[in-house]
Amino acid sequence: MRYSKLVPALAGAGAALAMLTVSTPANAAAPSSSAATAEAGTLSVHRKSASCTSPRGNKINVSWGDGNVSTTVYFNNHCNQKRWIELKFVKENHNFFWKCVGVNAKTSGKKKVGYSMPDKVVLTKKKTNC
Repeated sequence: MRYSKLVPALAGAGAALAMLTVSTPANAAAPSSSAATAEAGTLSVHRKSASCTSPRGNKINVSWGDGNVSTTVYFNNHCNQKRWIELKFVKENHNFFWKCVGVNAKTSGKKKVGYSMPDKVVLTKKKTNC
């Protein structure tokens, strides 16, 4: 993204955030700030990338959000090899399980996983945790 497009977008996001954090009598009965922060935190977007073996200098790029019910993983694989996106989910009883998504070489797309808020996301060359 070009700098000239990025600055207005960030300024708009900052203005929206400032409007949300202003305390007025109307929102004095709103939930505590920690509850509001937790709710806003569940809507965040995460990004990760890993280098390719070939061609040198290229990467696989992945992004996902913390959904309430499911997680959609967006990917763009610039590599000449298949890659794996491994997502670790933790249950309330502290048991965990993995869900894996295979990404073919030179492809982009998205995959919806029926679980929300992954604890860890790993990009691998070979399927290791699933």
